Amino acid sequence: MAAPHHDAPDDRGRRQSRWTEPDPAAVAEKIETFVALTNRQFGSELAAFIAADEDKRDQVAAYAIRSPDLVRKARRLVPTILRDPDAYLPVVPGESKNAHSRRLAQFRSRADHEVQLLYRVQAGLVARRGHLLPEPNPRSRARRRLADEYPVRYLELVREEEQADADRAAQQAVERKKSRDAATDR
Repeated sequence: MAAPHHDAPDDRGRRQSRWTEPDPAAVAEKIETFVALTNRQFGSELAAFIAADEDKRDQVAAYAIRSPDLVRKARRLVPTILRDPDAYLPVVPGESKNAHSRRLAQFRSRADHEVQLLYRVQAGLVARRGHLLPEPNPRSRARRRLADEYPVRYLELVREEEQADADRAAQQAVERKKSRDAATDR
C-alpha cells in the first residue's frame, strides 16, 4: 500500500509531493532476496543499483539496500566494488576507453553518495540504541594502525605527550600564581 500524496506541510500551495513509500511487503520480499545472495551476487546487484540513473533506480531495491538488515553488508561491499568496478559492472559492448572512464568516474561519484547515505542509515540505527557512530576519520584509523603495529613506540609517545601536558599545566599554574601575587601586591 503506497502512501498518499500530500500537499505542502502547511497545506498551502498547489505543489503536490511526488514522494511515495513503496509497498512494505515488496520491500520485505526484496530484502529476503538480497539476504539469500552471496556477497559476490549482492555486490553485482548493489553495483547495478549504484550505476543506475537516479530516476531509473528501483525504489523497492533502494529501501531494501538501505534497510537495517542489509546496510552493514552494503557498506562492507562498496569499497570492494570500488577497488574493482569492472568485476561487478556489466561490460558495455563497443564502449570506447573515454566513455568507459567517464562511466567509471560517474559510478565512483554515485558510490560515494551511496556510502554517505549508508553511513547515515547505520548511524541512525546506532543512535536509536543511545550511541553515536564516530565520523569516519582516516587520521584516527592510521593512529590506531600505528598503535597496533608499534605498540612500544606508541606508548612512549603517549607518555611523552602526557608528561608535556603535565609540565605545561604546572607552568601555567606557576604563572597564574605569580600574576595573582602581583595583583595582590598592588
